[in-house]
Amino acid sequence: MTFSSYLDDSKVMASVATPAALTQAGRPLRALVRGTGSIGARHLRVLRSLGVEQLFAWPVRPASSAPAARAADYPASVQVVQGYPDEPLDLVIIATDTNRHVADALEALEHSPTSILLEKPVAPSAEDARILLDHPRANTITVSAPLRFHQGLALTADVLPRLGRVTSAQVVSQSWLPSWRPGRDFRSSYSARKDDGGVLRDLVHDIDYPAMLLGAPASLKATLGHGILGIEAEEAADVLWGDAPCVHLRLDYVTPVKTRSIRIATEQGAIGWDAVRNEVTLDWPASGAEPGSAGSVRAAFPADADVDVVLARQSLAVLERAGTVPSRAMDIFSPAGLAEGLLAVAICDAARLASATGGTEKVLW
Repeated sequence: MTFSSYLDDSKVMASVATPAALTQAGRPLRALVRGTGSIGARHLRVLRSLGVEQLFAWPVRPASSAPAARAADYPASVQVVQGYPDEPLDLVIIATDTNRHVADALEALEHSPTSILLEKPVAPSAEDARILLDHPRANTITVSAPLRFHQGLALTADVLPRLGRVTSAQVVSQSWLPSWRPGRDFRSSYSARKDDGGVLRDLVHDIDYPAMLLGAPASLKATLGHGILGIEAEEAADVLWGDAPCVHLRLDYVTPVKTRSIRIATEQGAIGWDAVRNEVTLDWPASGAEPGSAGSVRAAFPADADVDVVLARQSLAVLERAGTVPSRAMDIFSPAGLAEGLLAVAICDAARLASATGGTEKVLW
């Protein structure tokens, strides 16, 4: 095999169909979404598009259940409730504020749904969430990690082991916090709060997927940035982990031009995934596996740009994993289990501590 054929040889290069409406013999699928803010409302719309017939929405604030408030946010067929229904549930999605996640997940576990999808991050700190890991039904929890359901990342994960030893990696995730929620003062959002906001928690996806691809760090160094936006929480983070390979993460929301990517160098060449352009690039040197040549090959995945498609893939993968639906259409993707979600939070914890001490800190979870 030549280096340039690695992409074509990957099973992930086959197109991934947009998840279709789900059916289940015997009764309709039932799901409840706890929290009806922007992400909760999006989950409801996505589940409805998948054909989940019985959808329940449980707002945190009762006022948001008013018909006028909900009409533009999620389907009118959604039943608004103020508690768990008596019917058995196939899926519960926890889409509340971070500081409520553990309590809301514990409450969901008491009602024994087949699956729970917990929005990121799992909790403000790993210690806060340890009680979930010890729960006898902890294996029913999946942590929301939509980047794992980009076909570009799946391709990167599939090809990387064939490219020889990894020598270094650079992860970049930059955006502009004031543009995240148009019409709302970013300084009053949870992102601005020191105890449950900040760029490490907000961009925990960009900590999760490098750990998935390259392995989790045992320790790390970090420097956190403040002072541009005038918020309590950190606005930027530079995190360095590992010796071989050395992984550098630059996370911030003080950059108006959005960037989200990883570039991994190996002994044979380099592979990069750009989650803004939705493409994967393989580069190789003249002295590499094809003597006398140097070049680059790209693969584009435009469907990855559709947030609803990506969330539909995730929801379907959770239902497939539990055996709720019989298909295996999402097998190329790797959902994040509770332990992986907690690991990402523990990396955030270690980064904050390392920045405060100026030293190297262990990742404890």
